[in-house]
Amino acid sequence: MDIIIQNEDFGQKVTKLLQKYPIILQLCRFVAIGFLNTALNFIVSNLVSKYFNIEQGNQLGLISGLGFLFATTQSYYWNKDWAFGQQADNLLKNFLRLLWVGFTGVLALVFVLVGSKVFAPYYFYLIILIIFLLAQLVLWKSLGLSGSNADATKNPFLLFFVVSLIGFAINMTIVSQFSSAVHLTANADLNKNVALIVATAVSLIWNFAGYKIFVFKK
Repeated sequence: MDIIIQNEDFGQKVTKLLQKYPIILQLCRFVAIGFLNTALNFIVSNLVSKYFNIEQGNQLGLISGLGFLFATTQSYYWNKDWAFGQQADNLLKNFLRLLWVGFTGVLALVFVLVGSKVFAPYYFYLIILIIFLLAQLVLWKSLGLSGSNADATKNPFLLFFVVSLIGFAINMTIVSQFSSAVHLTANADLNKNVALIVATAVSLIWNFAGYKIFVFKK
C-alpha cells in the first residue's frame, strides 16, 4: 500500500512539474511528432521516386522537396493541436501517448528501410502510405484532437512553413559543409551519417525554438 501511495505521489509530482514547465512535455511531443514527419517524408519520397524510376540528381532533390512539403503540412497540425496545444494531465497517459506516436513513426521508417533493402516496387510504399495515414487518423482521434482552424490567424501556417524552410536550409547547409570539411574516420559512410546527425540536431533545435517563439507563442 505504501509503495502504491508513493508511486501516486511521484506521478502527481511529475505531472505538476510538467504543468509548471510545459516546455518539457512540448519538447518530448515535438520529438515524437518528428518521427511521424520523417516517416511521411520518406514514404512519399520513395513512392514518387520509385514510380518515376528516379534515383539521383536534381529530380530526386525535387521529389525530396515534395516529401518535405507533405511532412511540413502534417507537422503544422500535429504541433498546433498536440505538442503546443494540449496541456499535461496524467503522467502515465502522457508517457503512453508519446510512445504510441513515436513508435508509429519509427515502425513506418523500418518498413521504408526494409523496402529499400529489397528494392520494393512503388505500390509497396503506396500500401505503407495508406496504412500509415489510417494509423495516424486513429491516433488523432484517440488523442481527442480536432484539427480546427479556429487558431489559423493566431498560428499562421505561412510563418510555420518559413521556420520549417529555414530549418531545412540549415540541415542541407550543415550536411554539405560538415561532410566536406570534417572527416572523423576513414569510413565515408560513417562520416556521412555523423554529418546527418549533427545537421538533424541543429535543425531540430532551430525548429523547436522557432515554433515556440514565433508560431505557437502563448
